[in-house]
Amino acid sequence: MRIFIAAQLPTAINEALAQTSAMLRESVRGKYVPPDSFHLTLAFLGEIPGSRLPALHAAVEEAYAGATACECTLGDLGMFGRRNSATVWQGVEGDCVTKLAKSLRASLDTYGFDYDETKFLPHVTLMRRADLDYPFTSLPSPELASGTIDTVVIYQSELDSERAHYTPLYEVYLD
Repeated sequence: MRIFIAAQLPTAINEALAQTSAMLRESVRGKYVPPDSFHLTLAFLGEIPGSRLPALHAAVEEAYAGATACECTLGDLGMFGRRNSATVWQGVEGDCVTKLAKSLRASLDTYGFDYDETKFLPHVTLMRRADLDYPFTSLPSPELASGTIDTVVIYQSELDSERAHYTPLYEVYLD
C-alpha cells in the first residue's frame, strides 16, 4: 500500500486554493491537481504492508494525543524542479503546522516507520509538470485564506495514467 499522512484542509483554504488553481490555468500549461485532492502532506511513507496499518494507526494516535487544532494561513506560490517541468505549490503558514509534522515524524520513528525525511516545507501542490515559459514571478497573485486544521488523515494513494486517487484509511481529530 502506498501511504501518506496529511492534514485535511478547511473549506475556506480549499476554496482559495481552487481559485488560485483556476487563475493558473489561464496562463500555465501543466497537470492540475483536482481540488478534491488538495492536502497538506505531513509525512510520505511510500509502500508499506497492510499488516503494519494497526501500528501506523497507533503512531498517529500517539503523535496527536492531546494536540489542539491548528490555525494556518495560505502563503505565496512556489515551485520545485525545472521551469519546463515544475511542481507549482502554495505555501501554508503557521508555527503549529510544523509542529504537526514534527510530532508525527517523531512518533513514526518510535514505531519504526520509514518516511521521506526531506526537510518539511508546508505547502499544497496545485500542479505538476508545469511549463513555465516565462519568469515564475509573473504568475498571478494567489488567493489567500485562513482556517483551522482539525483532522489528520492516513491516505492510501493509487496512481493511474490520469491522476492519483486518495482513499482515507484513518482519521485523527485534534481538540
